[in-house]
Amino acid sequence: MSGDDDVVMVDNTYRISLESARATCVGPAGRLETALDAARTAMSSGAWGGPRGEDFSGELDRYRRQLNDAGPEAIDALDRAIDAQPHRVPSTAWQVRWHQMAPR
Repeated sequence: MSGDDDVVMVDNTYRISLESARATCVGPAGRLETALDAARTAMSSGAWGGPRGEDFSGELDRYRRQLNDAGPEAIDALDRAIDAQPHRVPSTAWQVRWHQMAPR
């Protein structure tokens, strides 16, 4: 048999792994949005005042915005990677052996 005769279509294990990673990340990504809520509540209740407290409060708000964006952005990146992959690939495709491609 020639090499072309041995090629069959198989499940894309790379896509399957991306889908699994996405499912694992959804919960933690959603929790990022509330990660600093307790600190914000404390600051709003007067936990720290003065110029340094104001500086800290501003930094806290900046970090909260970044965390609020990070979860959805990570899920969107996984969705784009998943959408870019076919469900099935030839048995010779890199997606079948992707986990073996790391440097040793």
